[in-house]
Amino acid sequence: MEIQRKIRERSGKSQDTIEVADVLKWCIAETNSHTRKSIPLWATQGVRHQRRQAVYARSAVQNLSRDLVESLLELEAQSLKQRYGEERTHHEEQLLSQSMIDGPLMVRKKQLDEIRAKCQEFEVASFNTATLQEEQERELSPENEREQQVELPPASSPLTHYVHPDVRRLITHGVLKRSSDAFQPAFETLRRTTASSHYDSRAWPDDLLVTTDFANTIQASDDQFLDSFLRPVHWILSCKGRSAVECVVLSPYEAQELFPSIRESKVVTLHTYSPRPSVSVRTLEDLSFCAVPAVPESLPDPDIIRHLNLFAGQLYIQDFGEYMMLCEFLGLCSQPPDDSVQVACDGFISPTSRADSERAMIRVCPFTASPVAFLRMIIALRRKGQSFSSSHFGKILNGELIGRNEF
Repeated sequence: MEIQRKIRERSGKSQDTIEVADVLKWCIAETNSHTRKSIPLWATQGVRHQRRQAVYARSAVQNLSRDLVESLLELEAQSLKQRYGEERTHHEEQLLSQSMIDGPLMVRKKQLDEIRAKCQEFEVASFNTATLQEEQERELSPENEREQQVELPPASSPLTHYVHPDVRRLITHGVLKRSSDAFQPAFETLRRTTASSHYDSRAWPDDLLVTTDFANTIQASDDQFLDSFLRPVHWILSCKGRSAVECVVLSPYEAQELFPSIRESKVVTLHTYSPRPSVSVRTLEDLSFCAVPAVPESLPDPDIIRHLNLFAGQLYIQDFGEYMMLCEFLGLCSQPPDDSVQVACDGFISPTSRADSERAMIRVCPFTASPVAFLRMIIALRRKGQSFSSSHFGKILNGELIGRNEF
C-alpha cells in the first residue's frame, strides 16, 4: 500500500488504475533521488582515491619514503570545532567547489575536473548532509552467540515389554514378593546412569520399588549408561502391606495391560502421578487424581511419597512443612544455622554438628555425605537439559534457603 501511494503521488493519479508507465516513472524518480544522495559520498571517496593514486605515482619515480606513506593516512578523529563548528567544510569539498588543487593532486587534475563536473550536474553544494557521510566503523562489544546443539542418543533397540507373573500376583492377591526379580528398589535403577558415581546405596531407602519392565528400556551392555533412556514416572500401584502401604512404579505398558485386572482387584490401587514441573501446576503427590478405585481407603506413607518425588525429579514442594521435612531427610540446612553448626557450601550439615541443634535430623537423615551432587544430576537427566535453577529444588541444591512466602 505504501508503494502504491507513492506511485500515485508521483503520477498525479488519485483513483485511476496504475499503469506500467506510472511504475516506470516512479522507479526512475526513485533512482534519480538515490543517486543524488549518493553523489557526495562518491565524490569524497573519488578525491581520496585520486590522492592515493598520485602518491603511488610519485613512489614509482622515487623511493617510497616515510613522508609519502604518512601522506596516505587520514585523520582518525576530529575536534569538536571541526565536527560541529560553522566552518566544518570537508577538505574534499574545498577541492571540488573552489577549484583548489594542492600540490600532490596536480597530476590528477583531469580526474578531479570530471568529479567536479558531475557534482555540478547534480547540483551538489555541500558535503555536510547526513546521507553523504562516509561509513564510520563502530567498535562493537563482542556478543557471545550460543547455539544449542542437541546431541541425540545413540540408536538402540527397545526391549520387548513383559508382564512378570509376580506383578500379576500382586494385583490379584495383594502379595508383594520383594525377593522376586520382577521388582527393584527405585534408586538402585539409577546405577546405570552417570549419576552412579555419587550414589550411596547404603543411604538411599529401598521402600519405593519399580518393576523390571519399567527399569529396562533398551537392549544395552552392562557398562552402557542409560541417561537418555530413563522412563518418566506416571503410574503408581499401591497395596496394603503388613505394616504400611507399599508402592510400585509401573511402566505404561503394564498399566495398560493390567488395567482390567486392577479394576476388578480389591487389594491394589492404581494412581496417576506426574512430578510437578511448575508452581502453577497442581501437585499430584497425594495420589488421589484418577485413582482406581476412585477413593483409596489408605494412602502411602508420606516418606514414600517424598522418595517418589525425589526419584521422579519433582521441582516444586507443596508447602513449607514439607520443605522442612525434606531438608531434614536430606541433611540440608532449612533455616539460618547457629554459629556452632558446620554447614557446607551446598547446605549439607555434617553429622557431627547435628547433635547440638538438629536432633530431628539425626532420627530421619541416613546420609553421612552430601546427596546434593547425586540429586542435581538426577534432576538434570529428568529435565533433559532444561534449567531448573529458579525452582524450589534448584534453590535447595544451590544451598539457598526458601522462606514461607515462596510457597
